Parts: sequence; structure tokens; C-alpha cells
Amino acid sequence: MRCVNPFPWPAADGAAAAVLGREAVTTASNSWKRAAGGLATLGLLLSSCRLQPSRVPLGGEHVDEQAALEATRRAAQKSASSAPVALPSAPIEEAAHAPALPAPADAAASQDNPKPTPGNAAFEPRPFAIHQTWTRLFDLEFNIKVGPGGSIDMNMVSHQEARFEVLGVTNGTLDKLGIEYVVYTSKLTIMGATQDSPEELAGKRFVVTFNRDKPDVRDAGGGTPPKKQIDSVKDDAREPLEIEKALKELARLAGNGRGDFSTAGAIALAGGEDDDTKVPSAKASLRQVVVGAHAEKSALLDLGYTLTNVLEDRSVIEVQVAGTMSVLDAPGRYQSSTLQGPMELRSAEPAGMQGRGTMKVTTSYKY
Repeated sequence: MRCVNPFPWPAADGAAAAVLGREAVTTASNSWKRAAGGLATLGLLLSSCRLQPSRVPLGGEHVDEQAALEATRRAAQKSASSAPVALPSAPIEEAAHAPALPAPADAAASQDNPKPTPGNAAFEPRPFAIHQTWTRLFDLEFNIKVGPGGSIDMNMVSHQEARFEVLGVTNGTLDKLGIEYVVYTSKLTIMGATQDSPEELAGKRFVVTFNRDKPDVRDAGGGTPPKKQIDSVKDDAREPLEIEKALKELARLAGNGRGDFSTAGAIALAGGEDDDTKVPSAKASLRQVVVGAHAEKSALLDLGYTLTNVLEDRSVIEVQVAGTMSVLDAPGRYQSSTLQGPMELRSAEPAGMQGRGTMKVTTSYKY
């Protein structure tokens, strides 16, 4: 994920605060995804994280997804919490710490609750098919205090609805993908004053062609978009490849009903790394597989990440987030995820802008 520094320094007065609003970052939601499957607005829009987490349904038959979500939530409520995920950075003062990751629990199942399933749960992704579509809904909110002594309060709320369509497949390999940013809105509040923050991708459609896994991005008319747009679209276009990796590892873990992802698998759930966004710490676990009232299966995952993003002026934004993700079976596809935790802005210059705050990213899907 590539970012524009929204904090030109100095920025201690009202005029500079207006500049902050005009320069608010516009980046891909992956993020966070990914998971992400989720990281960067303000230079970091979590998938993931686009904590941009990785987020892509790979087709399949319709199931009662609301029932599956409720079953997963009920299972989560019966699980006991234990030690928090280990993150390498020191705790960020004056900010809420990332929530602890619950340890797997051996809660007894009853007739009134979903039953933990130790085996025969596949969660394998279905091969790509032309005209396969899905929509990802992404919501991000951050609150941060910046400037001398944290004198400037900033809040940003973003909502994105991106529609994905498979346009080309060869032997099960994704060749061409369409991405349309049907809705993309952001509002920035500085010292109590709120204004819209324009998003360059809003209302635009792009076509991504893969050549040996390298994406070539074109706009709807076949032209070459601006570099910032290309970088953001590439982040989202990478998601199907990352989700395949993550679901294949989940399929292996589901045979035992629980277990830890490898570091590579956890990073795939977050949408992977790029030149700007790094994942120095990643932890993901399958807590349990549950079966709902209509025999639909879902998996509940615990996630924890430290994400860092380097801005154009070499300032660094670090986010520590933790939360949960639910995945549906037959075939495997993401249902929803929530990640939240503290964030910190560190300047490369002694007199540069510093800031601390919190962020929350929620992602869900329509098939």
C-alpha cells in the first residue's frame, strides 16, 4: 500500500490543520484487509490490515450466511480468553491496546449451541470461473492526536464497496480481473470540523491482467491510470492469490479442528506484504470449526498483527491490531472480520510530526 503523508510539518495552527484535511491519505482498503486480511489511511488503511486483510470469496453455492455468522458468534462467546498475542513493539501509551487473542477452548457443545467439529471440514477454495463476482464492504475508523503535545485531534471514517469480477481464467489460474469501486467515501474531522475527503478510486472501474502473477492495471477505457491509482488497485488485485494460499492452509488445519497458521499463512490472511507495508509480526490461529442449525460450517480464526508503513517523508506509521475472522465452507470463502488496536506515527526528524491513537477495521462480503 502506498501512502501520501497527511501531516505536512509544521502544522500547529488552523491553516495547517486545513492542509491536513486536503492531504488526507487515499489508499487501498487492503488491506487489511489484509487482513487482512487489513492497513492504510493516514498512510495506513489495515487487508489486511488492506489489515488490508486478504478478502475474496472464490465462488460457490448460497448458504444461510447470517445463520453461519450467528453460530460463529455464539461459539466465540463460549470460548475462554487467555494470553494476548505477542507483538514486538513496546506498548503505545495513551492508546487502547490491541485486544488479547482468545486461546482455543474445549467448551462442551450442547443441543442449543453450535458443535465444534474436529474433522471433515474442507474450506478448500473453488477454482476461479469466468463471471464469478463478489463485493467486499470495508469500514475503517481511526482517531489520533498529532502535533506538539498531541494538540491536534483527528478522526477519519471511510466506507468502501468494491465489486470484483473474474474476466479470464486459464487452467484454474486467474488471468484477468475487473475491480469497480462502486462506493468509496471518507470524512475527516480535525479539531471538531468535519469535511469530505475525496477518494480517487470512487466510481472507477479497472481491469487487471496477470502476466506470470504480475498485474497490469488499466482503466475501463484501456488507458493507463495515474501511478497512485495503479498501486492501490494492485493491492486489491493481489487478494485472490493471497486468499488461495490462506484457504489451503486453513483446509489442512480444519482436519484437526484447530491449530496455528504458519507465519506465511498469517501474512497471506493479512493480504501479504509490499514495498511500503511490512508485517514484522503475524499470528493467526484456527480456534474452532462449528456447525450451524442448517448444517452450514464456519471457521473462527483469531488474528494478531503488527504492521508498519513508511510514508514519503520516511515517517513511519505502526499499528498493532488483533481480532477475529469468520470463514464459510463449501467452498471456503471469507465472511467477515474485525481488527482493532493502537497506532503510532513516528517522524524520521526530531522536530517532525508525532502522533498516537487507535484504529478499527471491519470487513464483510456479499456473494
